[in-house]
Amino acid sequence: MIETPFPPSAAAAARLAELAERVGPAVQAEVGEAVRRPTSDPLTGSTVPWELVDRLVARHGLESPRELALLALPVAGAMARPPLSGYRVAAIGVEAASGDLVLGANLEFPGTDLGTTIHAEGFVALRARRRGRSLDALAVREAHPCAHCRQTLAESATADRLTIVDLLGRALTLEQLYPWPFRPAALGELGDVAAAIAWPVLSLADNELPPEVASALLEAGSRAHAPYSRAPSAVVLRLGDGRLVGAGCVESVAFNPTITAAQAAIVEVAAARAEAGQVVEGWLARTEAGIVDSEPGFRALLRAVAPAARATVVDWQVG
Repeated sequence: MIETPFPPSAAAAARLAELAERVGPAVQAEVGEAVRRPTSDPLTGSTVPWELVDRLVARHGLESPRELALLALPVAGAMARPPLSGYRVAAIGVEAASGDLVLGANLEFPGTDLGTTIHAEGFVALRARRRGRSLDALAVREAHPCAHCRQTLAESATADRLTIVDLLGRALTLEQLYPWPFRPAALGELGDVAAAIAWPVLSLADNELPPEVASALLEAGSRAHAPYSRAPSAVVLRLGDGRLVGAGCVESVAFNPTITAAQAAIVEVAAARAEAGQVVEGWLARTEAGIVDSEPGFRALLRAVAPAARATVVDWQVG
């Protein structure tokens, strides 16, 4: 067994264990009720607003939203869809500006390659950026994210301000966990700024898309993080109840682990408390004559999760 270079805090771990025993069930019930409540705005799905966070912290005698996030991890774990591994991973982010909690879990997709898997840490990072927010803290069961997740988290322009907290009382910066990172600056890039409109001048050529779909594609595409390929892409999915969810791609300075627009859109489906099998139609907007082609992956993932869904691919122009 490899000895950890980051020993747990016995005092903090004991406090969290006592809190879990005393108020954990009540916290989980209240957070669970909040995140399962129907919402008309997809961006608020699977989140706990700061007003409720503050009330729950005070009501249960907690020291911070971070403690609340740690106690609520089982609620996030219930969102996991691990048909391949059978292993549920939970993560909850505390947003830096708002103080809202963002819940996430791992997603696996039978019928496609393992590279489409979404890790819980990545789920939370994707959701926060889709909401235009950065993360102050990330609560996990153990502060030992895989190398894939460390690279994914390092893409953020605010990665040096992220703290990862766990049930064993650790509070570690990403810099401690990834002390010599490959960051966007290595290729002369700032990094992913969650609220940035990176592609303000996108246009869809002649198309027959429903207006609300075209608008959603342009909105998601304008916020895609694609500084390396210069080929932003976006995916919008329609659920059986008519709701539209979508997201843009999030490239990595390492190229892989780039998260495709299709993966990011499936995260939005899960956050909306829906199953991927409920998708009835999907649209991909890709860059005309781009140096990368997201169509094969989009079609493969949609076919795997929702075989009956209709897939449409359109080109757009940048600039």
